[in-house]
Amino acid sequence: MGQANTNTAILIFSLSARREAERKTLFGKRGKKTTESFFDMLIELTKTTASRTGADVVVVDEHQQKGRSFGERYANAFQELFDQGYDKVISIGNDTPDLTSDILGEAIGQMQQNDLLVGPSSDGGVYLLGMHREFFKLDEFKALPWLQSDLLKTMLGGSFSKGAQTHCLEELSDIDTVRQLLQFAYSSEDAVLVDFILNHLLVYTDRTFKGAVLLYTNDHALSSYLRGPPAFPVAA
Repeated sequence: MGQANTNTAILIFSLSARREAERKTLFGKRGKKTTESFFDMLIELTKTTASRTGADVVVVDEHQQKGRSFGERYANAFQELFDQGYDKVISIGNDTPDLTSDILGEAIGQMQQNDLLVGPSSDGGVYLLGMHREFFKLDEFKALPWLQSDLLKTMLGGSFSKGAQTHCLEELSDIDTVRQLLQFAYSSEDAVLVDFILNHLLVYTDRTFKGAVLLYTNDHALSSYLRGPPAFPVAA
């Protein structure tokens, strides 16, 4: 194991599958258990992906998080790992299934020569955030517009990153909405997750799909259909 991995921690900062299911109705209001099962799968996938890098992996969910606001809880998680002796911390969530161990390996390498590392998400936030101990400032970190669409813009364009050696990874998409869930099902090659989605997301109506009712049947969850459109719009 190289020095790059031994002084770097990968922080999985997220909520448990149960809490995620309370916040997100990916499989409809009656599909809470299904959403919880889906996030159980995502969390295990995230842990496996992170562990393949050889770096130490630390999972911090709502049971270990300390603070009132999201920013305070997130900042405290970083601070605790720096206090434990890590020079670099790379944080990820549990809702980016396209994140690979290769991308995380690149992140670990980039952290050896950068103060700040970001993985931009398509919604204006970040799916990955890496910082060096000497760059981290607790109060400035807490003050960022967490959970807002201008997070990345503020982080890179304001005083927070001033003077920092910064690197951006490729953009990926989180799964926070049904639309993002469908986009993932259409584009992903992860047959296990895609089969789960297409077998459980049977009927959903969303105004963002121009008033269409999206119908799903178990017949269209077969692997032979995975590369085609995951839904058939019919008039509402």
